[in-house]
Order: sequence, then C-alpha cells, then structure tokens
Amino acid sequence: HDFRTPINSIRSMPRLLLDRVDGPLSEEQLRQVTFIQDNAAEFAEMVDDLLDLAKVEAGRVEISPAWFEMVDLFSALRGMFKPVLTNPAVNLVFEEPQDVPKLYTDDRKLSQILRNFISNALKFTPRGEVRVGARLDGEDRVTFSVVDTGIGIAPEHLHTLFEDFAQVRSPLQQRLRGTGLGLSLSKKLAELLGGSVGAESEPGKGSVFFVTIPVQLEGAKAE
Repeated sequence: HDFRTPINSIRSMPRLLLDRVDGPLSEEQLRQVTFIQDNAAEFAEMVDDLLDLAKVEAGRVEISPAWFEMVDLFSALRGMFKPVLTNPAVNLVFEEPQDVPKLYTDDRKLSQILRNFISNALKFTPRGEVRVGARLDGEDRVTFSVVDTGIGIAPEHLHTLFEDFAQVRSPLQQRLRGTGLGLSLSKKLAELLGGSVGAESEPGKGSVFFVTIPVQLEGAKAE
C-alpha cells in the first residue's frame, strides 16, 4: 500500500505535462513524457495485482454475492473500455446474452476476471475484433468467453498461462510488457466463485479465454 502514494504522484506529473499546463512540448519531450506515463501505469498495475494476489492467498478476499443481469454486466464493461479503444483497426463486440438467467455471484470479481481477459485480448490483437459472449453451460453453470483475432499462443505455452508471472515470449509480448499476474489472479478469483478458467489458441489465428462459474454461488443464500 505504501507504494501507491508515490506512484500516484509520478502519474500525475505526466498528465499535467501532456495537458500543456506549462506550455507546448516538443516531439522528443512528448515521447519521453509518454514513456514515463506508460511505465508508471505498468508499475501501478503490478502493485495492484500483487496486492490482490496477496489478499487471495491470505484468505482475506470477501465474496459479496447478489443477483444481477448479464446485460447490466456487459453494459458496464462496455463503458469501462470505451475510453481505451484507441486502435481503430480493432472492434470490441459484446454479444447479446441468449437464454442466460440471472446470476447470484460476486459481479465485481467476475468483472475483474473479464477485464483481465479483455485487456489482454486488446493488447495482443493488432487488427480484427475482440468478442465477448456468455452461454448457459448445462443447467446450472455459465461460461463467459473472450475471443480475439490476435497473434495467438503456441500450444506449448498454454499450460503455463495461469501461473504466477507467466509470460509468452514473442516480439509483440516483449514490446507490450505486462506483469504476468493478471491471468493467475483471474484463476484464483474464479476458484473463489466456484468456477474455473481455461484458454484455447492457435498462433496467427487468435485466442479464446473463458471462465465458467455456477449460476448460483455454492453455499450462499440467494436472498
């Protein structure tokens, strides 16, 4: 937690410079300030992921289930990602849920899992689309999927994707560095919701990341 104050201070300075508060920037200054901003954001993301993982492993994450509609969850996610869709060559599509009942689970934890999947998909999809959907899986489970047309993942890397600090070696991966913690955290959150995660991929053709959870959180009273 002590890292957050200096990180926020570091992040605020590039924002002021990019807003031209003290005057215009040269092209080289703009490049340098953007570099500082991107690395500070990466540092903040790493700290947040580490804190969340530590809470999960210490058993200090509270699950707060409630009834909610799938349409509302997708609408909220659409709003979250609208400001960050800066690549005009990629479309983010949310499919209309079909025959998916109300869910009784922790929608914030589920949203965090899907945000991780969508963020990764957008990061590693130079062109095409990222499609988010949900379907009823049997009678009492729902599977959410994030399908992209990105660079894909070699089969030998799939089994390590959800481990702590796991990263796939590729030219794009090296340019767009991440913490390697988002997918591990997603797996642990899914398990807290009584579910599981998985991935399928083919190099050059894209990937599918999915999470399956029960319609009603086991052991919780659906008031």
